[in-house]
Amino acid sequence: MRPLPLLAVLGSAVALPAAVMLAACSSSSLRIVQSDSPKPSGMEAVFQGAMIVDDNGCVQARTPANTLVTLVWPRGYSVRGDSKSFEVLDGNKNVVARSGATLAIGGGGADAFQDAWTERDCAGGGKLWMVGKVDTA
Repeated sequence: MRPLPLLAVLGSAVALPAAVMLAACSSSSLRIVQSDSPKPSGMEAVFQGAMIVDDNGCVQARTPANTLVTLVWPRGYSVRGDSKSFEVLDGNKNVVARSGATLAIGGGGADAFQDAWTERDCAGGGKLWMVGKVDTA
């Protein structure tokens, strides 16, 4: 077996930590549950509440009655920011919701967490809401 040149080994040792650090800086530690559908829910009920971040970095919603609800966003949606100030973006990177605002979220409830959804540990055992159209209330 032929030994690798020292420069190649050193280059790999420097490049890997730099790539990991760059990825950590550019990604959010916040998480959202995403369904397996790229389209918002077609259900027409309305949920009112404010988005919050739980201790696990999961974006949830809190009703005026202080009930936690897991929001299930369409596939391709993402979240950016930190636990104090964050935004949810659609698949085209347009902001659809911001923390700190009371929201009226169209959609409807779901009976159970589906296997194809992301972030199962964000469900928290509460109610599930399939996100449709989002408006500020």
